[in-house]
Amino acid sequence: MRKLPAIASAMALALSTTVASAAEYTYGSWVPASDYINAHALPEVFKRIEESTDGQVKWNLIAGGQLAGGVETFAAVQDGLMDAGVAATNYVPNLLPSTATLYGLAVPGDDPVAAAGAANEVVMLHCPSCVKELKALNMVGLGGYASAPYLLICREPIETVDQLKNLRVRASGAPLNIMQMAGANTVQVSLIETVSLLQRGGVDCTTGIGDWLKTFGYGDFAKNVTDFSLGVSAPILGMIINHDVWDGFTTEQKSAHLEAIVHLSAAHTINNFIIKTRETLEDQIANNGVKMIEPKNPEEWQSLMDNFITEQRNIATDFAKGFGVEEPEVFLDAYEEALVKWRGLSAEIGTDVEAFEKALWDEVYSKVDPESL
Repeated sequence: MRKLPAIASAMALALSTTVASAAEYTYGSWVPASDYINAHALPEVFKRIEESTDGQVKWNLIAGGQLAGGVETFAAVQDGLMDAGVAATNYVPNLLPSTATLYGLAVPGDDPVAAAGAANEVVMLHCPSCVKELKALNMVGLGGYASAPYLLICREPIETVDQLKNLRVRASGAPLNIMQMAGANTVQVSLIETVSLLQRGGVDCTTGIGDWLKTFGYGDFAKNVTDFSLGVSAPILGMIINHDVWDGFTTEQKSAHLEAIVHLSAAHTINNFIIKTRETLEDQIANNGVKMIEPKNPEEWQSLMDNFITEQRNIATDFAKGFGVEEPEVFLDAYEEALVKWRGLSAEIGTDVEAFEKALWDEVYSKVDPESL
């Protein structure tokens, strides 16, 4: 009986040590709280991390730009104002030019799964400058995802390419270059800032995806969507983590992040940018007066796109080198090769999130050394 107090004290000490070693971290998201990434994808990722680390690593999500906007996120993570966030590198190409170069490429047609898979593979395995640039900002980047096909969303109907001349269009990435080729006057502002510009007539159109008609409210002010794909872009980095925080994780905890992050890439790409985007577009047409505008001459729109695809490799190379990236041809070649492979995998994956997670793990994240990031 005399041993019981000693045993109880030892158990209490062990419990207090466990509790003391557990840590909580802050993820700041600049997109609306209702967005799929905040409402569904990230909570599941954080749940998996917490379970895999036996509760030693817990992430808390603060959404809606309460901590930082899309541009400010990079400084906020770098300086430790928040421990992680979502990174649209096209907002700050001077900081992460290699990843921004990849995002500036248009993948023709409608295959976000192939684009997301290829982008993850290149950024994580075949783009040393991507990792180097992140390290220079005191960051680790994980969980790339792809957009839905970009469309032209306008206050007035746009049926012909000629109508784009001198039109004020908010755009970024590949759609920006496409709009410029067509003679539009492009404007680069954040997705949130675009709402008031559309409302006031500060821009005539924005390039964007169907889901943004509701998520950002574009459909309340711009009700004309030209029915032509301007291509898919990738990657947005779903989780940039302060490197000091990353260095504080054990190797096992880092691996837990790699294992969990495939869900963000897979679920956000498929459930949001394929399924939910289609449903939102249909709902906006049925209930918010949005109209799909058929091009008068589809061939001229396809010719515009073909001309851009022909030029985009040179545009991307010049863009990267302009920001000091050495030999961008290496990761651009890797991306082209990866797209061929992932188009084949995409045909098998379809809209199966679990199958996409498995492919991302098998082809990409299982091959990443967490200590090399």
